Amino acid sequence: MQNATPSGIEHNTVLRWLPDEVHLYLKHTEKGTSIRALARDMGVHASTVMRQVRKTEARRDDPLVDALLTRLGAGVRDGQADLGHIEYNPNGQEEDPVSPHMLRLLRAMLKDRAVMVVSQGVDTAVVLAARDDGDPITLAKGPTEVVELMAFRGWIEGSTKGRVCRYHMTPDGRVALNRMLAQMESRATGFAEAQTTFMGAPQHSVGTAHKRIANRTKRPIGADSPVRVLGRAKGQQKPYLGPDLVRAAERLHRDFALGQCAMSGINSWDRVQAEIQPTTGPTTGHPSDRKLDARKRFGEAITALGPELAQVAMAVCCHERGMERIEADMAMPARSGKYLLRVALSYLARHYDKVTGDDHDLIY
Repeated sequence: MQNATPSGIEHNTVLRWLPDEVHLYLKHTEKGTSIRALARDMGVHASTVMRQVRKTEARRDDPLVDALLTRLGAGVRDGQADLGHIEYNPNGQEEDPVSPHMLRLLRAMLKDRAVMVVSQGVDTAVVLAARDDGDPITLAKGPTEVVELMAFRGWIEGSTKGRVCRYHMTPDGRVALNRMLAQMESRATGFAEAQTTFMGAPQHSVGTAHKRIANRTKRPIGADSPVRVLGRAKGQQKPYLGPDLVRAAERLHRDFALGQCAMSGINSWDRVQAEIQPTTGPTTGHPSDRKLDARKRFGEAITALGPELAQVAMAVCCHERGMERIEADMAMPARSGKYLLRVALSYLARHYDKVTGDDHDLIY
């Protein structure tokens, strides 16, 4: 396979798991596209693109990230990686060759005293755990390219000693694992996660900048959700969304997915209200019961927010739409959407504090 990595995973498959800032970085460094040209194509200020390029360059201190960007850069120069025609197909996740490796490695790293070992020049990473007698035991193995993606996403972090790197799972890695398990549960009950039009609203274009935003491709596989981006610290600055608000958003998204709300067309206030019905009789553990319970929890949370705040919360947390797109669709002032989101998540966190937390049984 000419355009594949040593493990057989194609360069374009790897690129689908990386955020847009990496694509911009490669276009600038490998294809020579100027910062201003990239900014014009995106409809943003040149300083925004510059910050994203510098942020990606700073990540190269990690040897795994550096190896990943070096390999992709060579693929771009050789024409084996196509940065212009990479689209996210949410219905094809089961066929994605990266997901099974990530799921297996992250699960193995949950074990007590588990550590991932990556050696320079070796195409396979190993997850080891120390036994009581001191000898290590192998828990899982995976391609180095997949481990590089995990390091770039911030799901693992560690240190380098000579030619050997040792990594441990981060809190973001645990969140990613929970999301993967939730998606597996959703597929098991017949739900294929797809992006749908929020609230049934028509797509109107307002000006040239809005047209550029509306025509963007969907978010790449594995890219951080808008909530996770706002919940990440920037240097010495505190994150815009605190951990409690991020957890509330993830909980709303999980019930939305497990309840198959998008598939059922529950995208309007009237439909949400119609789904809030008291559950009669004991639950049997059947997938249909879990779906109805999740749908009921989702409806109660949305009702606690009210129609105005619920509109923003559903758009960001459930449909994972970007703030610029939401502000344009809802005719909101620029840079006001994230403030309204923080208010909505504050109400949502207080709602979850008042109810029981018996909704985390994602593994059966």
